[in-house]
This record gives sequence, structure tokens and C-alpha cells, in this order.
Amino acid sequence: MSIDGWTVVKELGNGGFAIVYLVEKQPRRCALKLARHRDSSGDDKQTHARTMRELMALLLLDHPNIVRHQGYGYSERGNVYLALDYVEGWTMAEWAERKHPTFRELLTVFDKLASALSYMHSRGILHRDLKLSNVLIRKSDGEPVIIDFSCATFAAAEELTDSGLPPGTDRFRAPEQFRWLMAHKDPHRARYAYQVADEVFALGAMLFDLLTDPRPTAAAVRVSLNSPSLKPPVVRVQNRRVPELLSDLVGSMLSREPGRRPVDTEALRRELGDLLANPSEEFQRPVHPPSEQLPVEATVEGTVVPATDGPGTRNRLSGVRARGLAALASVGVLVAIGALWRSPDVPSTPLQPQSEGLWPVPVAPISTPPHSVPPAMSLFSPAAVAQKGPDSVAQVQKEGPIVKNAPTTEVPPQGRQTRGRARTTAGVECATMTLVAALAAGCPGAQIRPESFTCPAGAEEAMREDLRWEVNEAFLVTLDSRYKRSERVWFTAGAEVEGVVPKGIEPRQRQVAPPGTRFYGKAYYLSDKMGRSEGPALVVRYDRVRLPGQDERPVCFVVEMTAYGYEDGRVQASNGGGGFVVDRWP
Repeated sequence: MSIDGWTVVKELGNGGFAIVYLVEKQPRRCALKLARHRDSSGDDKQTHARTMRELMALLLLDHPNIVRHQGYGYSERGNVYLALDYVEGWTMAEWAERKHPTFRELLTVFDKLASALSYMHSRGILHRDLKLSNVLIRKSDGEPVIIDFSCATFAAAEELTDSGLPPGTDRFRAPEQFRWLMAHKDPHRARYAYQVADEVFALGAMLFDLLTDPRPTAAAVRVSLNSPSLKPPVVRVQNRRVPELLSDLVGSMLSREPGRRPVDTEALRRELGDLLANPSEEFQRPVHPPSEQLPVEATVEGTVVPATDGPGTRNRLSGVRARGLAALASVGVLVAIGALWRSPDVPSTPLQPQSEGLWPVPVAPISTPPHSVPPAMSLFSPAAVAQKGPDSVAQVQKEGPIVKNAPTTEVPPQGRQTRGRARTTAGVECATMTLVAALAAGCPGAQIRPESFTCPAGAEEAMREDLRWEVNEAFLVTLDSRYKRSERVWFTAGAEVEGVVPKGIEPRQRQVAPPGTRFYGKAYYLSDKMGRSEGPALVVRYDRVRLPGQDERPVCFVVEMTAYGYEDGRVQASNGGGGFVVDRWP
């Protein structure tokens, strides 16, 4: 038997929408997915349209962990087909039973899946049917491959289902889908807006099953994860071997509130990367004790290939497990995503310093601002009053190096002669002047200090409604993203500064300002007569922020750090510390 020049080797799967064959056209081997109906045959299941939509999604994607298309065509009877990668391996559930992975090995697979999903979502595609049978682990190199995009969607895709909920598998649906269904008695009049948060939940459900069930391919009744009213069980309660940090991450992925989950799959990938970097030996242990694992001899050597079964394409094992269970996994189209959700609405908890290395300089809380509205801040161009800051590490080392473990007294940059106490006193006196007066008095490198300012237009609303930040809430930040947070850095007063949120932050901040969040603003210098600190201080006022995968927003966020040195318009301070959300800086 042949289909458009492809020689059929054997049938791999057979469903309501398509049949999947293993085919050859020397020297290539592919999985060929043949639509059951022709476009002109009165096809009430729209299998032709589904196959073409799947093709359009796959044409937008090219990633090593996503199944690739190898072409398309028509059979002699006019039925459309897709030629797809033939993946030789196991479904993810079967792999877990055969491999007996450690926590680190399991995290490595999910890290790659999160990376693939982040890429897919950046292309505007949503999968909508993520589950263990729709991920294959390739036998040759152990790489995971996402398959079955027959339920996928993208921005320009036509909706082919009549029901309110998109196609998918109930166990891996997010709880908000069921809440939506209960709220819409006539689902034909409305459609659920599938989002990235749904994908994160599905990935969390997959991880939960692998962490809590040593035999995930077995037919068994499993605890519900997506009840609209009941929280899912804690992973660590189900399996005491699971590290607490991993258990917490799965719990956040399965949260009943979308805003409490990782903000997107890129943020999830970073959290998985943090766990992978954890040197703890508990991540080296097998996920399940040997006594609970299925012996390798109980499975028959087999390969997994794409096939199809109903609305979701599936894969059949060419070798079946000895106890007779066939694992089917889908190969289909990738879906378009277009929705980013807001930061979670969760109660604020104070951010506490975790260690001296993480938060080296104590930051005094910002007091309640006066009721009078201060004038908007207006400053001269930094170039006119301050020496240009270093553009590279090499320049820092030449003009004003980063000084580690420096004393708390004033430390001038290398290569410059110390002018003693007279220079320090003069600097303080100049710092007490206004900018114009300081320039007129000839103060060298006149200090640029922040005047009172109001928030940028729209900042208060953006912080309250979009970001869910609260005034006086504290966040950790690396002040200048170019340098390590553990170092002391020379900041140019009045110059632009780009900060970044580091790893190892509190859970509350991970939700509303996760690692990788970028802050944009300016650095300023305050003498001991100006600031809230007991001595001279560096103040960084950030007025814009960009969360991973989101647009830039106006904000009011201020960091005040102890100044260890001041020289010709440059301030030395620690590069890591905590700042506060404010509604104005008095």
C-alpha cells in the first residue's frame, strides 16, 4: 500500500479524525497522518480543516523539543495528510517507569519542556492538550519531544468546536475551565479564553503524577487536581522523598488561582533552572524508592510513534508492556497563544533579609509621605554635571573599580590621589547646595540628588491594578544588572541604571516581581544631611518596570543604600539590596 509515493510499513494508530501510518520514502521514515474525510465529502467532523490548521501551526515552529512536519499532500482519494517526524522512544509515563529517574533527571526533562513551551508561546501558539502521553522521550538521546497539536490554536486559527471549552483532556484542565463552565449555562453562546496559565497547570499536573505515582501508565483512580473548590494535595505529603522546594513549585503550578502560578513558561523555566542548580544531594535520589518501582524486565522493548485517536492524536507503543497496557500518545498541531495574565492577587507579606550576602545593606522603611503633593522632579542632563560612568568592566577597573570587602569609610577610585578630610568636608558642603548653586560655586562633579517627585503618569494604577503591588511593599533587586549583586559598584549620579530581580527571592515577590524582572531608572547621591540613612547614601529611583514576557509599565520604586565613597559625581555602594514601592518620594 502506498500514499502519494510513501510506502506504508504499518499502521500506528487509528482514530475518529485520522489514521497514522509508519511510512517510508527512501531514505526517509515518517509518521504519516491521513485525514479520514475529504474537504468535499460533507465532513461534519471537519477533519480536513483540522489537519490544515495543524499544519499551519507546525509551519510556525522549529524547535528540537517539538515534533517537526516533513511535508503534506493528498492521497489518491483526495484526503489531506501530514508527514511528521517519526520519534523512536517512549511516552513520558513509560519512560519514567523504565528509567527510574532521579529528581534532577526529571527536572532536566521538564526544563526542556518549559523552554519549548516558552518558544511556542512566543510564536503565538497554545497546545491545549499537554499530558504525559503527548510527550515522547527519544530513545537515542533522551530528549523530550512534544507531539499531538490537533487541539492547538493560534491567533488566526478558526475555532472548530461547538462547545464552550476547547478540546483537551479533563485531568489536565485548569480548575478555572470548570468554574467557567458552571458560570455559563449555555456554553454555545460563549467560549472559554484559553491562556498560558492553563498550559502551566497542565505541566504541573504532569509533574505531579510523575512525582507521586511510581507506575503512571497503570489504569488507576487518581486524586483530582482541578477541583474548583478544593486545593490539590501537597506533593510532599504524597511522596516524602520530594524536596520541599520542588513540592512548593508544583503547588504553585497547580494553584486554583491563575495569578498565583508562575507568570509564564519562561518564568517557570527559570524556576526549574534554579532547582537544577541546587547542589543538595536530595535531588540526586530516585523519585521513587526501588521497592515501588516497576522492574525493567516487566516491560517489553518498544518504540513510540505518532498516531491519532479522536480530537487528540495519540502514539502507540510498538512494543506493549507485559501486563497488556497500550500507551497512546498524540501527534498534532501547535496552538497559538495570545494571552498573558495579570500578576496574582495575593496578600502582601513583608520581605525579610535572608542573609548578609543576599541583602548586605539594611534598608530603612520609607515613611508615609506628606499629604501635600511635591513638585515634579526636574534635573539637568547628567552629562553636564557628572563624569560619564563606566561602560564596561574594563573601564571600571581603570577609572573606578568595583571594590570588594572595602571598609565603610570613603574609598576613592584607584589611580586618583586621596585628598583627605578637606576634600570630604568640601564634598559634603557642596552636597547641601542646590544643583544650580553647586555648579555656580564650582563644586567638582556637583552631586545630582533626587528632588521630590510624583509618580509617572499611570504608575499608581499600573502598580495597583496590573502588578498587584502595594505601597511600602519591599522587593529585592540587583541595582545594576551589569555587575554581580555581591560586589560594590561605582554609580554615576544622574545616570540611567537598569536593575534586575535576582534568584532566591521570597515567594510573594516571585509572584509579582519574579527573577528576571527589569527595573529602569536613575542613580542619585544624598549627603548625610539629606537622606534617611545615618550617613551619605545612594538612591536609585526606578520609574519603569518590565516583567518577563510582559510590556513595560510605569512604576514608583526607590532603593536607598549606604554610600561607601563619593568621587567626582560617582557614588560607591553595594549592588544588591532591597527597595520599596512608593507613591511619591518626599
